[in-house]
Amino acid sequence: MSEAASTEFTTEELLLQAQGNAAAFVLTTISYLKERGLTVEDFVEFFGSQFAPGWDELRGQPVLDIARTVAMNAVSVGCTLGSLSGDDARVELLIRGWPAAEDISRILGLKRNAGDAMWDSFHPIMERIGIHYAWRREDGTVKLIFEHESTE
Repeated sequence: MSEAASTEFTTEELLLQAQGNAAAFVLTTISYLKERGLTVEDFVEFFGSQFAPGWDELRGQPVLDIARTVAMNAVSVGCTLGSLSGDDARVELLIRGWPAAEDISRILGLKRNAGDAMWDSFHPIMERIGIHYAWRREDGTVKLIFEHESTE
């Protein structure tokens, strides 16, 4: 009997695989909804609302800490952190790319940046913890803005 291929995986191999799987899951969900005539917006709102209670511990924390947590979430699924700047009251976060998403979108017949809809999932989360949140695509980056509601 021959020796099986190594079943030990490096942390880097596992991270890259997990990031690709996360992108595939999100984009396949979007494709599924569109194919069946269901709204992506309703799903994203539901998704964010379901996870919002898990963010309660960040209520009242400096907005920089909140934006850092969002950045970590984005990077964990394959995005690249462009920059994180601001202070305890207002922060701008720039996110670049979602490398696996481009190829997966093409396979699923989705438009480029179809995964951008997921940025809206942070609206119910931020609303729950008292943060004004907005995002917009600027060329190859997504700019996210976080402000304590009392600073408006």
